[in-house]
Amino acid sequence: MTFTLTDLVDRAEIDDALHAYAQAQDQNAWHLFDGVFAPDAVIELRGLPIPPLGPAELRGFLQQYNRTRVSGQHLITNTLITVDGDTARSVSEVLHLTLQTTDQEGTLHRSHGGSLYADDWTRGADGWRIRHRVVTQKHLDERDIEVPADLLATISAGSCVDWFTADLHTIGASA
Repeated sequence: MTFTLTDLVDRAEIDDALHAYAQAQDQNAWHLFDGVFAPDAVIELRGLPIPPLGPAELRGFLQQYNRTRVSGQHLITNTLITVDGDTARSVSEVLHLTLQTTDQEGTLHRSHGGSLYADDWTRGADGWRIRHRVVTQKHLDERDIEVPADLLATISAGSCVDWFTADLHTIGASA
């Protein structure tokens, strides 16, 4: 398969948007989320009792979920992208691990799973945007886990940093 420079740029822009979506959730960097979906996009969360959502509804849903979240990671991998003019399709495997608070001190709820994102894209004046996403759950393991206080403090401290603007030389440095 031979790619032109335009093909490579298109793929890089789509890949950046996929990662911006994950970083928006994981780092509460919602300004990144705003550049991922077309305004009239439809997002389907297959297997959940939730009707199709628009971008603003999905953002609200995720922000509500994040209120009890201590830490989260979404790893997007094995992405295949096909581009046809101003439209594209990508299929990505997604692994996620989320830790949420519970009513019990020292206990967190761990959600660990895998999903598949199937995305239809459109290119507009503001770049590549998802116009339709279907999320399907591939596996899910949820359970409560005991977390030592020192580990919870470390996880919480790392999750509270705005890594996009932080001075990396001073984070965690002793006074």
